[in-house]
Amino acid sequence: MAKIKIITDSASDITREDVEKWGIDVVSFTINVDGEQFRAVDLSPDEFYEKLTICKEIPTTAQVTPNDLYDVFKKYTDEGYEVLYISISSCASGSFNNSQIAKNMVLEENPDAVIELVDSQRFAYIYAEAAKEAARLAQEGKEIGEIKQHIMEFMESYDVYVAAQSLTYLEKGGRINKASLVMGNVLDIRPVLSIRNGLIESIGTIRGSKKIVTKLFKKIQEDCADQSNTSIIIVHCAMPEEAEEMKTLVQENLNPKEVQIQKVGPTIATHIGAVIGVFFKK
Repeated sequence: MAKIKIITDSASDITREDVEKWGIDVVSFTINVDGEQFRAVDLSPDEFYEKLTICKEIPTTAQVTPNDLYDVFKKYTDEGYEVLYISISSCASGSFNNSQIAKNMVLEENPDAVIELVDSQRFAYIYAEAAKEAARLAQEGKEIGEIKQHIMEFMESYDVYVAAQSLTYLEKGGRINKASLVMGNVLDIRPVLSIRNGLIESIGTIRGSKKIVTKLFKKIQEDCADQSNTSIIIVHCAMPEEAEEMKTLVQENLNPKEVQIQKVGPTIATHIGAVIGVFFKK
């Protein structure tokens, strides 16, 4: 039975507990805050949000480099592992393309190395969940090709609806145009965001920033399929009370078998600020 190492990147928001439990390795984005550079994996979501609220300029992110990926791919293939790497959407970052470069660099030196790459076409914790699922299947002795196919189907089975508390970070990051920002602030309209074709897109609006959780849940309830016997993942940045409120609404009305609450990490929070979202089965 082949040894398989699961690797993902820090934009997945995978927790340190998950990394330790499942033996997953994480390559890190770099976060630039007022001239200081940090590895995203070295900042907890709470530590980063504290910096985000006081920084003078909107932070920026730098993608995982080919050399970073080469080093980790080579390390594990030299140790006899087959490697499965799950990356942030290639539509929003060059990290997946860099993983292809790194793979080719390793294969030039070691043609027998087995390195499988997965472009998640997703953001945030849903592909951390896929990495956990991949690690579980690897422990069960599944082959790497079977694992890759399974987690691609797993991620495709989920949709996500997200509401941001402020439009400022979306505008600064180029996720919403200036006219929409002005109109949104004047009319107190918030876009409902989702992931479509590997990008974050607006799929509707919520009028009024008050009772944002109730309004977001109502839209999810209108659009989602039967969620009984499913796992639902609530994600948030600096909105813990709202996350708990959403959890209660989900449990009382959708009857899933499990509800997780996970925090949005530095890489994604840089571009969206305070936010709440729900990953649910299509």
